[in-house]
Amino acid sequence: MASASAQCLPTEIICSICKDTFTDPATIRCGHRFCTPCLCLLWEDAPTVTCCPVCKAASPKMDLKSTILAKKHIRSTGNSVICQLPGSAKQMCRTHQVIKLYFCEADKSLLCLFCSRSTGHATHEHYSVMQVAEHYREHLLMQMKSIWKKKQENQRNIKKVTNTFRAWEGFINLRLVMIRAEYPKVCQYLQEEKQKHLEMLAIEGTVIFQRLNRNVARMIHMGKLLRKTYEELKEMCLKADVDMLQGVEDTMKRSQLMQLYIPQPLDPQLSTWTITGMLERLNSFRVYITLDGKIRNGCVPLIEALRRLQCGPVDRDVPWDAACPENTPTWGAQTFTAGKHYWEVDVGNSGDWVIGLCKESWTSRNDMLLNSEDIFLLLCVKRKQPGKNQRRTWRKNLPDLCSLWLEDQHSF
Repeated sequence: MASASAQCLPTEIICSICKDTFTDPATIRCGHRFCTPCLCLLWEDAPTVTCCPVCKAASPKMDLKSTILAKKHIRSTGNSVICQLPGSAKQMCRTHQVIKLYFCEADKSLLCLFCSRSTGHATHEHYSVMQVAEHYREHLLMQMKSIWKKKQENQRNIKKVTNTFRAWEGFINLRLVMIRAEYPKVCQYLQEEKQKHLEMLAIEGTVIFQRLNRNVARMIHMGKLLRKTYEELKEMCLKADVDMLQGVEDTMKRSQLMQLYIPQPLDPQLSTWTITGMLERLNSFRVYITLDGKIRNGCVPLIEALRRLQCGPVDRDVPWDAACPENTPTWGAQTFTAGKHYWEVDVGNSGDWVIGLCKESWTSRNDMLLNSEDIFLLLCVKRKQPGKNQRRTWRKNLPDLCSLWLEDQHSF
């Protein structure tokens, strides 16, 4: 809603969206200028291609890292303060019947010239109402910018949790397939255990989805609160100096407090259960593999592919020493053609390792890739959080042993 003071200002400093003086003005591609908060709120739910509210010309979404222009905005209006005429008796000094033009820093009150020279205020620091209002407007704009960044972060978190929700649907379905495929191979008395595991998995899946739903709901609710606070801050900026100073302290405190309680995305974990007799059944097919044949050619394409997978986009320039013992691919000395085989590999405390099978013809080649034919690779790769040195893996506790089970009726 346009303020009364805006009616006496030139049109070139009036925002065509809110019909009031510019608040942190921003110029878009077509040359039209608007309030930054107005564009933020207008374009928040707009499609990918946004347009100018005046001429409808296509314009990319604004860069929210623009500088705060409160001082330039206020000073450019020249006589804008003159237009803010007293609107109520509280702006007039009851004792001297003149306008209160000064602000006492000690007791946060408005004073007229005569009151500022009185005994009770003579030793206090006084500033003009326009100067103090300009100071608080700058802080309000900074709070608005911070609130909007938090709202964008909250929106990104909503998308992240939504993707996590979809991914976990796949994880739960995959776990169901694995359980249903394994149990028909064991004795009938394990049916009760199978049903118990499925029920426990269903319960855990329900709990995880409930937690994710609550997480999304909290973030959506927080998004609404952030928008409401943002709009309150914008309205506060547009108030007359005296009206703004009445409640600016409480509004800014509430704004700062709200930013401390932004909900973060959850990282759910599934429990693991032992299938009775599975280890004994696998051990009946145990074989022993020795790794003593280093790959002379180094399999450079495979190593580079693993490097990209391990380091990710944030560490693309991290050096990789292929000559290091931990990075040197090694062939197993044993081979087999068909049948059932089970073996374990001690990976120690490493979080980055690759174990696999391939046809013997690959031992004389150096162009192996992750998606090459006649090759099967099991990978464990650490994941990094962007901007942090601490690594986060898929599992909280990495296994010391990696177990492999191969069941093939045809020649490999």
